[in-house]
Amino acid sequence: MDTKQITRGAMMCAIYGLLLFLNQQTALTIETSANWLFAFPILIYTSMYGNYGGGIVSLAMILMTFLFGGFTTWFYSWSAILIGYLYGSGVYHKRSHMSNFLLTAILSIIATALIIYLWAGIFGYDVNTDFKDIVALFPTIHLRVLVFLFVIVLGTMEALAIHMVGLMICMRLKIDMVPIKPITKMLPPRWFGILSILMCVLYLFSQNVLHLSVDITDLLQVLAILDLMVLDYFGVLYFMNKVIQKSQRKWAFFAIIGAFIPIVNGIWVVAGLLDCLCGLRARQQLDSRE
Repeated sequence: MDTKQITRGAMMCAIYGLLLFLNQQTALTIETSANWLFAFPILIYTSMYGNYGGGIVSLAMILMTFLFGGFTTWFYSWSAILIGYLYGSGVYHKRSHMSNFLLTAILSIIATALIIYLWAGIFGYDVNTDFKDIVALFPTIHLRVLVFLFVIVLGTMEALAIHMVGLMICMRLKIDMVPIKPITKMLPPRWFGILSILMCVLYLFSQNVLHLSVDITDLLQVLAILDLMVLDYFGVLYFMNKVIQKSQRKWAFFAIIGAFIPIVNGIWVVAGLLDCLCGLRARQQLDSRE
């Protein structure tokens, strides 16, 4: 390790220590609201210098956590360090962005599941109390389904935050990485649209026709809701592609925010499904070339 590499490693450790200090001085606000921020110092450093240098700095950050945090901080920060290290390693070795995101999402979901299911009492969570109001709004959905969806959605959103901000920082610092695929080339697979229809039919039959066990019914409900979320995402890609084609950037905000508005996002789901089945964007690109 040369002097420049050591100096940058020390600077990243200082930034991480500052985050720990701010977390303590703000009544653990960072770890309870945005614990994914702990991932960026090691993510940046590992993206620059690879596994060996990143491993040494990661170890230094782990040791620093003993000085500036309690048990909850240890878990939040260490899980973020692991995620940042593996994501930075993926950038350094030029793995695909989808691979980095999926690995980050899996680790984030596992970390969230450990908090909710294993260490809920230690971390001060009461699942029944926290989800009481939500269960009242959706009486047809069981509590364990809501909790399971919460774990998946929260872990995925944290992974998305790390992924998007990480890419932005890497581009600003001009770190060498795999080129980002434009939205116009991110086409949904047709098989997912067919699978979505089959899933919808199976779920409807499980509610009214088939007599299945509660466990299987809950599983189908989880899969159906996750399927709708993915179609909602494909709908965002479709409308963003329309914004790009029409050169109307002012509508980009609405192309994204509409996917989060209840009832309205049904339009996004239908657009995503049609894009999967009919290849709407691929057909539009072909027409534009002609």
